[in-house]
Amino acid sequence: MNQKYDIAVIGAGPGGYSAALFLSNRNRKVCLIDKDAESVGGVCLNEGCIPVKSLLKTARLYRDMSDAAEAGVLKGTKGVDLKEARRLAFKATETLKRGVKSLLARAGVDFIEGHAVLSGRDRIKISSGGPGEREISAEKIIVASGSKAKGIPGVNIDGKRVMTSKEALGLTEVPRSLLVVGAGAVGAEFASLFSSFGSKVTLAEATEYVLPFMDREVSLSLGRSFRKRGIEVFTGTSLESLCGKGDSVEAVLSVSGDKKKAVYERVLIAVGRSPNTSGMGLEEAGVEMKNGFIAVDGNMMTSVEGIYAAGDVVESPMYAHTAFMEARMASRSILGAKEEAIDYGAVPHAVFSLPQVASVGLTAEEAASRGLKAVSSKAFFKANGLAVAEGRDEGFINVVHDKSDGRILGVHIIGAEATEIIHEFVLAKSAGLSIDDVRGVIHAHPTYSEIASELYS
Repeated sequence: MNQKYDIAVIGAGPGGYSAALFLSNRNRKVCLIDKDAESVGGVCLNEGCIPVKSLLKTARLYRDMSDAAEAGVLKGTKGVDLKEARRLAFKATETLKRGVKSLLARAGVDFIEGHAVLSGRDRIKISSGGPGEREISAEKIIVASGSKAKGIPGVNIDGKRVMTSKEALGLTEVPRSLLVVGAGAVGAEFASLFSSFGSKVTLAEATEYVLPFMDREVSLSLGRSFRKRGIEVFTGTSLESLCGKGDSVEAVLSVSGDKKKAVYERVLIAVGRSPNTSGMGLEEAGVEMKNGFIAVDGNMMTSVEGIYAAGDVVESPMYAHTAFMEARMASRSILGAKEEAIDYGAVPHAVFSLPQVASVGLTAEEAASRGLKAVSSKAFFKANGLAVAEGRDEGFINVVHDKSDGRILGVHIIGAEATEIIHEFVLAKSAGLSIDDVRGVIHAHPTYSEIASELYS
């Protein structure tokens, strides 16, 4: 007899496990399905957000130590022990994973290992690689199966010389040279990381500037910062070919139409991510797809009543915090709550490069294209007391606001702690506040957040 659940959640990443916890803690019988128990936390916890940020902390420490003489510190350091840095990074991952597993167990969520395939509106077949399969039924289903790294047609990612971010996290020695293909969030973070560790890094981006989804001025500023730190940055550049050369790789790049050939010890492909939706029986179950993603309404319900989706399988910003938000919306909808659709214009974008970049809302160009009369107000970290005192005075904040009433339309930051500072403006934008409202708040001195009160028009 098939086991019956109130809700079945497919995928144990941020969206999946948060939905399972939310619903189970509200007296629903819930199961959470993923390939194995070690997948709990998804890409974010196991091979993305957490371990990468831990390694970036090591990179910042090493960079600070390298500049320590300027601060009066006499004793320096000889280099980075990448094995030890990785140990600490994955210690953080395991600590957080144990916490999530404990929460799921205490909430009474049934964890089922295996690959899930929809076999109807309320049925799921689960295979675990061994003989046979089992089938469960559920009144409601949430698909939160996440995403995987994209490849490039004709490029063989062998996981050794040519890698995705997952294999790059497995490196135990710092490569002498590294080609990073793609200058989105992942490419920018790994370029920062390995450059700080001592790699000779080349960053190649197909569009005209790094972080093409960010404010243009901020992105151009990051490109200049990278070049200043020794990263070779090529924009308007495509990867023509890769060819093994012993333990290294010869790459041919097309830089604005000109061919550039060079040999790199390692190549990192970081051209984005694609949703994990194939082989799940979605279309066979009647679920509408759009551009490879699952189409949903404002309540995160698919075209099939009772089947919901959240996280990277939905065509929305691919962040863990977006997945959390969508999972909560889907869960509350299942419980009968009626809420306004998610405002994706209030989702913060955060890139933990060195220096950090963060944004929310519209750029000045986007505001103009929508017929809005907007102006920009700026403040520079060079005028911020704490930034100057700590020698982290690179960057600026740009606030785009309505010319008539000062209402905040968008905020774009490059500089120290940008990924923390942005949240004051996310709240302000969500609440419909003006730039004068933010400037009028008393900020502690000296702090990085104080830059919000230093804005001028």
